[in-house]
Amino acid sequence: MVSWVLKEWQVAVTALLQGETILLLRKGGIREAKGRFSLAARQVLLLPTLEHQKTALLKEPFQSLAIAGTTPSPGTGTGQICFTSWATITHALPLTAAAEVAALLPHLVWNEQFVEERLGWQPERPLYGLLLRAYRLESPLVLPRHGGYSGCRSWVEIGESVAVENSTPALAAADYINQAKAILAAVPSVTPLTTR
Repeated sequence: MVSWVLKEWQVAVTALLQGETILLLRKGGIREAKGRFSLAARQVLLLPTLEHQKTALLKEPFQSLAIAGTTPSPGTGTGQICFTSWATITHALPLTAAAEVAALLPHLVWNEQFVEERLGWQPERPLYGLLLRAYRLESPLVLPRHGGYSGCRSWVEIGESVAVENSTPALAAADYINQAKAILAAVPSVTPLTTR
């Protein structure tokens, strides 16, 4: 059962669902508690958004995914939102050094400019690497939209628990484990946070 939503760039969600990445970077939105990122949930519905998405901050191979995704967020303009995917966050990595984030660049959809900008914004706060195993829902899930979806925030509590069984993983378990091991090996000095 899932009761939280993670908002993320449309291109990053597309890449997760195509198995092209398992790694997201988060620092927290302006509307987060105290403007800081924290891990609200381990299992989340994925909400692709165009909010803040900029093609110039993506690596070239991923720019075409963004160009193809020029539609508004699912359900925009209605009182509902349609979800087609969810994920389990298996690891959360607090990254405090530029070298740590640089080591993860091969695993990201974003380019060096994006990483530099994220590190430079409130530099006293860590950047978090989230490893997600993404799934496609068997059928689209339509939920009511509420004010919590608006604004610069990572997490939205949906106010109910929804079932996500019979979903299709974006990657086979062995492939996901291999990618996770490679990411963790790239930052051996980083201790993952415990997820709920």
